[in-house]
Amino acid sequence: MRVLPVLAALPFATLLACSQPAPDRAAAGPVAAEVTLRTAEGQSAGRATLTDTGAGVSMKIEAAGLTPGPHGFHIHLNGACAPAPDAATGKTVAFGAAGGHFDPGMSKHHGAPGGMPTANHAGDQPNLVADAGGRASLEYTNPNVTLSPGQGSVMGRALVVHADPDDYKTDPAGNSGPRVLCGVIEAKAR
Repeated sequence: MRVLPVLAALPFATLLACSQPAPDRAAAGPVAAEVTLRTAEGQSAGRATLTDTGAGVSMKIEAAGLTPGPHGFHIHLNGACAPAPDAATGKTVAFGAAGGHFDPGMSKHHGAPGGMPTANHAGDQPNLVADAGGRASLEYTNPNVTLSPGQGSVMGRALVVHADPDDYKTDPAGNSGPRVLCGVIEAKAR
């Protein structure tokens, strides 16, 4: 008769065990990534750290060697920073292998950062503004992307800084000119 109460409690104990988070996930904390920005010649020119906040990806970017003023800054589709043909012109350009802007919502429209992913590219970011010495820094949270696996993941994609300011409207890249810095988003070592 003592076996019956133990057997009756078994399903509840099983449910309780299943409701606990996996120990490795609970201890892991937020997903993070880092990027080394490089020139077309391969010289280090900045870095970025990215943290998945659950409400988007928080980015902290620092760059050097830029011309003073605003520069278009985007997440590009491919995690490659080699020269390759530009899709629009067919001419080989610096960092052309990064492809176009990251657009998981298939909006096919360029726009202001933080817009609805079905209205514009999820990879559209604010302009990065360089001071008189060519140094720039920016902190921004993109609500339309994640570092976790899935359609909106930017892990393994590229961050690209352009020569000119982004006008936030001209397709496909905001009229932001040539690509001057590029780096691949890679998981941060723990």
